[in-house]
Amino acid sequence: MLSYEDARALVFQKIKPLGKCTRPLNESQGVALSEDILAPHGIPSFDNSGVDGYAVQSQDIAQASAENSVLLENQGYIAAGDSVNQKMHSGQCMQIATGAPLPKGANSIVMKEDVEIEGSKIRFTQSIQEKENVRYLGEDIPKGDTIIKSGTVIGPAQIATLATFGFSQVPVHKVPKVSIVSTGSELIDIVGKPTDGQIRESNRFMLAGMVRQEYCKILKITMVPDLPEVLHEAFEEALKADVTLICGGMSIGEKDFAKHLLNELGVEEIFWKIKFKPGKPLFFGTRGKTIVFGLPGNPASSYVLFEEFVRPALRKMMGRKVLEESMVKATLEIPITKTYGRLHFMRGLLHEENGEFRVRPLKFQGSHSIGSLVSSNALIRVEANSPCIPAGNKVFVRPLRNEII
Repeated sequence: MLSYEDARALVFQKIKPLGKCTRPLNESQGVALSEDILAPHGIPSFDNSGVDGYAVQSQDIAQASAENSVLLENQGYIAAGDSVNQKMHSGQCMQIATGAPLPKGANSIVMKEDVEIEGSKIRFTQSIQEKENVRYLGEDIPKGDTIIKSGTVIGPAQIATLATFGFSQVPVHKVPKVSIVSTGSELIDIVGKPTDGQIRESNRFMLAGMVRQEYCKILKITMVPDLPEVLHEAFEEALKADVTLICGGMSIGEKDFAKHLLNELGVEEIFWKIKFKPGKPLFFGTRGKTIVFGLPGNPASSYVLFEEFVRPALRKMMGRKVLEESMVKATLEIPITKTYGRLHFMRGLLHEENGEFRVRPLKFQGSHSIGSLVSSNALIRVEANSPCIPAGNKVFVRPLRNEII
């Protein structure tokens, strides 16, 4: 069996980013840029006022004080959006709004609340530094700067920046189309009432939710019984996607047909089974450009394997640079007394206290445990054949996107 690290290396080796395309800006959130974005002009795009006040030549009021005030002639008002052509001279000032263009000749803005209005003249009672309260052309982002790097996921901040520079169409990587097949004759739909031996199927909903977190497109979601002819048809349809997730039927039971059928359908097995808990019978293969993950039917196993293998794989296909949440070091609040001969990613509860991360493993770690999914927000890495890990020790933890109140 492969180690966790070797298995992940094979996944990342096989997966390449999908092709490039453009998307309308308002449809670009959650996808990754396919090229660096350079500033076509500076921001601000013109010198403008940072406050409501009066534009002045700072030297005119360099000696101003309460005892030695200075009167300047007001030449009018400049609103945001105005175009200013007149030049302001020494002895003059102009009222100006926040964001309005700085008139020629002015080099500073005095805030409105710091002056006194006397008819057409304005009294200044304090000095001001040159360039104060002025936003200068290109001081935020100079022209030609790389403002967003290729591989960055577009979020609200990136959308605002792209809009500011006039990018109505955005160069991005394509997102994978994903099909999900959940297998098992014991499964019934969520609206059904289970009889003895039956359970409501949840894995396809869970996996679809995790796929949607990455803004990928769901091509098809199917639940099928353990009947070879039905499975064959469902798998063939699912293999039309960029990524196919098969949940269940991956072990060696009498009704575990999935691995054999995938082989019949031309899926090349890259690996099957890894030294990992939960989720030993992970399958990874390819057919043409289609990536295939075979996940165990136990929900906790599928959940953890998705986090550690499928999610980073989807992100790499999307051209993203950050493939997963970084591990953090956390203080163990209670001892871990039971370890295994395989690397174990335990579900745990992570929180921050006095500036440090602290984590508590859940008591119940069953691979079938739905309760452990809704109660955990982290995975604790426990090495194979570890001795007991006492409380107070530092452990590596992967934070999860799961809100715990």
